[in-house]
Amino acid sequence: AIFGARSKSALAAKTHRLDGRRKSMRIREPLLLAGVLLCAPCASGFSQYAFPSVRRAPPLAAATTTLAAATPVCRSGAPTAMSSSVPPPDYKLAAIFLGLGLLTLSVPWLVGGFITLLGVLFIVQTTRVRFVFDDEAFEVKAKPLDNIFSDDAQLVSSGDNFAVGGDNRWRYDSFVNWAFLPSEDLPILVYFKETQTPKDKWEAGPGKWANSEAAMAKGAVPGQVHFFPCIASPKELKKQFEARGCKKIA
Repeated sequence: AIFGARSKSALAAKTHRLDGRRKSMRIREPLLLAGVLLCAPCASGFSQYAFPSVRRAPPLAAATTTLAAATPVCRSGAPTAMSSSVPPPDYKLAAIFLGLGLLTLSVPWLVGGFITLLGVLFIVQTTRVRFVFDDEAFEVKAKPLDNIFSDDAQLVSSGDNFAVGGDNRWRYDSFVNWAFLPSEDLPILVYFKETQTPKDKWEAGPGKWANSEAAMAKGAVPGQVHFFPCIASPKELKKQFEARGCKKIA
């Protein structure tokens, strides 16, 4: 009798617990469903960035057509390896010369005046002259004088080279050396030597020293020498010379 009473008591307690769980689930189910409905849009939006869908690769013919359409082609029909680049202007050299000239105007004034004029000239050159790296050559261009302060000005030819004549444009494969003078840390001049200019003009100006027997003995390579003030970003100039495969003597 005692065992039967205990069994009935345990059964009643168990039934009470089950009823409590059922009531609890009836209360929780709508809450869980509401939570899922509220979180679904957030989960969907997150999955677009965290778990992007994987698309099947297109057939080979379609992929080839897409690649051909996306690859830029130059006039000769060959694929263009790199787009044109114009290093941004750098006014540091102009500011240094202008500041130094103004500081030395009094003692002696001739030297200070000359340095000041160089500073003003460098400001004008930095504003107007641009160095263009296209798909096959390095070229010096300029803004028109009537549109010198416009960032969208159409660049025009800088004219013939004052030392040896011809366009100020040189193929990358004609470069035999380039450097910053006196150093990359203090770039005042940009120097390069090329073989595109006719050989009979290589001795013009400083070329007779750059192509002398003494220079050749030190590892120099024959060619036409060029210098220009570092009025563009030296970091970008170096980057472009290296990216375009311009040769450099170590």
